[in-house]
Amino acid sequence: MNDRKFWTIFGLIFVLATAGSAYAIYAKQENITQRRDEVARLGTDIQTARKTITTTASLEKEVIVLRELSAVFEEILPTTDGARNLIKNFYNYSRETGVQPTSFQPQASRTPARGEQSDFDRFSYTLEMTGDTFQFLDFINRIETHSRFMSIPSFKLTAGSRKEMEQTGSARHAIQMDVETYVYQPKTEAQRVPIDGYDRKRDLLVGEINRRRQALRLQTFQFRGSRGRRDPWIDPRVSVDENSNGLTMIEQKEKVDELIELLKSANAQWARVDDAENILERMMEKRGVIEAIATIQDELRRIDNDGLVTYPPAAKRLQLEVRDPLRKLQTLVDDTKSLQGPLKEELEQVVNHMRTNIEAGDFLLAIQDFESIKSGLELVQGDPGRMELADELRRLAEEADILRAFGAIDITFGGQALIEGHAPAVLLNGKTLSVGDLLQPGVEVVAIRPFEVDFAFRGVVLTRSF
Repeated sequence: MNDRKFWTIFGLIFVLATAGSAYAIYAKQENITQRRDEVARLGTDIQTARKTITTTASLEKEVIVLRELSAVFEEILPTTDGARNLIKNFYNYSRETGVQPTSFQPQASRTPARGEQSDFDRFSYTLEMTGDTFQFLDFINRIETHSRFMSIPSFKLTAGSRKEMEQTGSARHAIQMDVETYVYQPKTEAQRVPIDGYDRKRDLLVGEINRRRQALRLQTFQFRGSRGRRDPWIDPRVSVDENSNGLTMIEQKEKVDELIELLKSANAQWARVDDAENILERMMEKRGVIEAIATIQDELRRIDNDGLVTYPPAAKRLQLEVRDPLRKLQTLVDDTKSLQGPLKEELEQVVNHMRTNIEAGDFLLAIQDFESIKSGLELVQGDPGRMELADELRRLAEEADILRAFGAIDITFGGQALIEGHAPAVLLNGKTLSVGDLLQPGVEVVAIRPFEVDFAFRGVVLTRSF
């Protein structure tokens, strides 16, 4: 091999060796770069894991608290059926508060915009009604204190006229308002993740759970009515007679309200007369109505004689809501008296009840039985069967009254002397008495037997045992 060929081969080998070494160095460098990238990514993963570990505990606590409050959320937000049935609640509220519903209608559901997604569906209603200011406020109070979440985003009120206030005692405003509520309808079903040691961790969070629950509970406000206020939508600045025996406008309105409530109670009691389970109960209810009518009439006479109600709206309400309805109720009661009086069955039942009470020594109850039917006994004239029962009732009432009065006499027994051949004597209330002597005015001793004395009292002979 000549030198030239040798050096040529040697040069090729050297180039190849150099290239191989360079490639090996490059490969090692690339591997080092990859390892550094992996180390960097691993460091990032470690930081993320540490952050997750740090936040998991607080997230877990929040999940436990929210799970325990889920029942409260369900109470606040109605179901779909509950939201649709709120119209029934609104009509119930109108009856309770006195507003007159014109139109209670649900609004069309809002169509979500494209791409919009919400877990809450809104239900809206438009309510139209008439009523005075305080009826309207009472209606709103019902909505405010409802167990479900409801809000009133808008309302419109058209005030009634002052003339109406002067003519009827109150003005009815035209009211339109929107009411809305929400129903929770999750669009995706979330998977419930189990939590290790849930019960133990929940017990440790009882304080926080109760605090959150209390914050979600409704803070109620009790609406207390007009409290003598003027209607602000009309503000009828009508002068009040300062000589009305010291009664202010507020006191006059309260006086009228008191009589209205008393008359409502009397009407309700009159409605119970026909529903009474027995005749005595019916008579007691009727007597209660008669007494209520008499009480209202007495109060009206005092108002008229003393000029207590001079504020025009109050005076108008007194006429329309007390005087006129009272005359109608009085007519109904009078008609039932004049048409029939007590029925024979009623009289028989009262007779039996009085006898039972007298035999049991309940003389006061027997007298009360008689008082419940006494006012109608004069109406049975001309009916022999009922007249006989009426006479028996009067006799039993007199007997019960005599026995009650005799039983109230204090008689202290001190001994007696029963000796053959001598007049018997008895020691009563510290006095020695014989037959014919008076224990007290109207109470005469008529017979003395061992441990028994007969007395003449109010025309009958009664025995007292000792």
